[in-house]
Amino acid sequence: MKPLEGYLHGANLGHWLSQYGHRGSEEYWSTYITKKDIARMAEWGIDHVRLPVDYMFFETDDEKPMVYDESRLAYIDNTIEWCGEYGINLILDLHHAPGFVFLGGEKNDLFTNEKNRARFLAIWRMFAKRYSGIGDRLIFELLNELVWENSDPWNELWPEACEVIWKESPHRRIIVGGNHFNSASELKNLKVTPDERIIYNFHFYEPIWFTHQSAPWVDFLRDYKRQIEYPFRPADHAEFRDGAIVRAYSGYEVVDKKYLEDRLKPVDKFIEETGKTVYCGEYGVFFVAPRESAIRWLNDVSTLLKERGIVRAVWSYRGFATITSPDNKTWDEEMVKAIVM
Repeated sequence: MKPLEGYLHGANLGHWLSQYGHRGSEEYWSTYITKKDIARMAEWGIDHVRLPVDYMFFETDDEKPMVYDESRLAYIDNTIEWCGEYGINLILDLHHAPGFVFLGGEKNDLFTNEKNRARFLAIWRMFAKRYSGIGDRLIFELLNELVWENSDPWNELWPEACEVIWKESPHRRIIVGGNHFNSASELKNLKVTPDERIIYNFHFYEPIWFTHQSAPWVDFLRDYKRQIEYPFRPADHAEFRDGAIVRAYSGYEVVDKKYLEDRLKPVDKFIEETGKTVYCGEYGVFFVAPRESAIRWLNDVSTLLKERGIVRAVWSYRGFATITSPDNKTWDEEMVKAIVM
């Protein structure tokens, strides 16, 4: 597998230009992430950031498709500039596209609505033109966490999007993720091309009962209020929903590093069979998890990915995890060490 130099250990800038919800305002966007944050990450040893952006952040009026707000695009421009100043590379991720968001369910129509398909391609044409003068320190990620009944329509659309981009920016490297939330097991269903400008992506949150414990947006997790350590014995949590956790990890007396290795086997197989460059665009632990367990998990995942030559970005620099404090004034040194090992 060809290594992805300059993208070894990164961090997501989540909950800023994407998934901002009711917080979205000029005051919020201008303060949540600033140049000082990029400088701090550079000091930590972070070599790249993944910048998730929702399309409606800059395409602000659905009644006026393909009209982009320059004042909003300036946030992306500035982040790229800051990163260049501090020697950090950047991945531009379209987190929410016209007609698609990873938790959108039946509302998603990117593959069935020609207008949204055209809007999706137009966005990437715009970005390709806008940033055509920037070299390898910028990579495009076409879509976050595909969720569809199968991979066929995506395998038709993403090569088309690549051609749109390459007409404006022939050198641009592009990240493509698989189905079911960029599951490792779905890499095998992605179309594989000999073009070395394509990088294949997966996300890693195994075991989900630990990494997303009590997550309010996941129905089957939010009702269980007991903390789960890592490593953990499923039998110690047998009382929940008549053994739901025991069933989820059938065959494992203890869920530990060996379990993580087993969950990475589809990635190992994909690399062995294709020789393609693979990127882990998200991994992380929700802040509810016990701190020491979160650090152990981050160390194990970082070690396993590093051993395989798989570059990675933690979710997330702010929000979700406890890498930085809620007020962003302090950070957890042990977590940072685990991320940049």
